[in-house]
Amino acid sequence: MDAALRLRGLAKAFGTFALRDLDLVVPRGAITGLVGANGAGKSTLIKLVLGLLVPDAGEIRLLGEDARAQGAALRARIGFVQESPTLPPHLRIGELGALVAPFYPTWDAPGFRRLVDHFDIPTKTPFAKLSQGQRMKTALALALSHHAELLLLDEPTSGLDPLARRDVLDLLLEVIQDEQKAVLFSTHITTDLDRIADHVAILKAGRLVLEGTKDDLLERWVLVKGGEELLSEPVLARCAGGERTALGLVLLCEDLAPELLPEGAILERPRLEDLVAFHGRALSAQGTKEEASCCP
Repeated sequence: MDAALRLRGLAKAFGTFALRDLDLVVPRGAITGLVGANGAGKSTLIKLVLGLLVPDAGEIRLLGEDARAQGAALRARIGFVQESPTLPPHLRIGELGALVAPFYPTWDAPGFRRLVDHFDIPTKTPFAKLSQGQRMKTALALALSHHAELLLLDEPTSGLDPLARRDVLDLLLEVIQDEQKAVLFSTHITTDLDRIADHVAILKAGRLVLEGTKDDLLERWVLVKGGEELLSEPVLARCAGGERTALGLVLLCEDLAPELLPEGAILERPRLEDLVAFHGRALSAQGTKEEASCCP
């Protein structure tokens, strides 16, 4: 089965920022989390996929087709939701559906009404008067009502209350029960991905630093806690970053056997948040703000 999205060697530069040599596969039947700090390049990547930006280099294959050659036809098979949906503020729900429907040959009016009812969105309230959670749910209902094969979400849960976030995440889990569909979920809120993501891609400063299934990444990487005695060659050879704290060192290491650790060191399983925070983070030299050379 073809991937829903395949990127090869993707690059785009803006002044001092550059998205560089990015390879990524978003499989069908799964939720792929695209995670990184603000400014890591998540929104740039999504804009490139949507054709809103032109890449400097690389290839984008969307639903098995060349995205640049088949752009308009492919976009009708994609749903997109951004952090702050920009829809006509004076229109009500039914009017928004009528506005969007002509752009999608597969528009499902009864399906749209079911989603509006499911989300309990007020149908007589203008879009601008809806709460942030209701606006996001409206955008999701519009994106899902033409049976999009690929759903691109850019920070969709940012600013939502816990109940609204749960509703959105539950709906995404329902979407990928159809193995022909795929979700690319861009966020800096790693707890959302802890719950729903099958695959994870971590961006840092325009580069893809980690990618794979969530379970595999959390199995391969460990947090090591201890004192300065951790700074030994066997440990540092597997170290990808860390920090000094008031209690000692915390190192992020890959495939580290316990027998390589000094006595008293502690091994812990990381969370996705730890992979994002520590990968590529250099240790400061002891007692100074200078970076040590022990971790890349």
